[in-house]
Amino acid sequence: MVKVLKSVLFFSAVAMCAFLVSCETEKTPPANTPQSNGVVLNFVGLINGDDVTSSTKMSGKFGGELFTVTNWSILISHLALVKENGDTVQLGDGYQWISFKDARTSFKYLNIPEGNYKGISFMLGLDSAINHGDPNKWPANHPLNAYTTGLHWGWSGGYIFQALDGNYSKDSITSTTNGFSFHAATDQMKTMFNLPFTYSIDRSVKTATIECYVEKMFGAPNPILLKNTSVSHSESPSEILLMKALLENAQNVYKITKVQ
Repeated sequence: MVKVLKSVLFFSAVAMCAFLVSCETEKTPPANTPQSNGVVLNFVGLINGDDVTSSTKMSGKFGGELFTVTNWSILISHLALVKENGDTVQLGDGYQWISFKDARTSFKYLNIPEGNYKGISFMLGLDSAINHGDPNKWPANHPLNAYTTGLHWGWSGGYIFQALDGNYSKDSITSTTNGFSFHAATDQMKTMFNLPFTYSIDRSVKTATIECYVEKMFGAPNPILLKNTSVSHSESPSEILLMKALLENAQNVYKITKVQ
């Protein structure tokens, strides 16, 4: 009888210890539990207010001309959130490839530092060492993998930073169409963009909507009519001047409209 009582007391004590340890474990989460706060960048391509990813023709109008975009592909680097004090928080490795034709327009980044932010910044294009480096060293599906994006001129030793291609007609009456092709490339076409917007990051995933207005590429401060000039591959002096004008206009193309 005494032995039985001792056994009962022993197992009761063991059970109580296990219960207390279990309670303590539940109260104290593992130190390496990842935070859930983050941000999704959602790029929305627009032509005269219509979402290009939902339009099979991606058609628009500017300066009386009708145009259809068949490809709008953008290669960026130094992608970062801008903190209230001006410091930046790099997103991923800083590189991203946006393709409206392929509906590659939404990108999620987790474990972003909490706090107040005042914008998003990125550079269209790449630093010289990366631009002229080996494109084959990047893994599949990376924004700098030449096979993934198709944005590399092997013969010239560099990437295409932005490809904007399509067709246009001078008015709604003319049935004849002509092609246009604007490819920003070479180191001198690197362009920084700073998109202001006040927001905060907390223990949740916020979505930042960045609207991209393609027709503004042909607008202010350098109005461009496709019937007058419709090709620039950033090569000849005249093409270089045209591309610089397009990229100056591009400062009006991107706008953060909400973060929620």
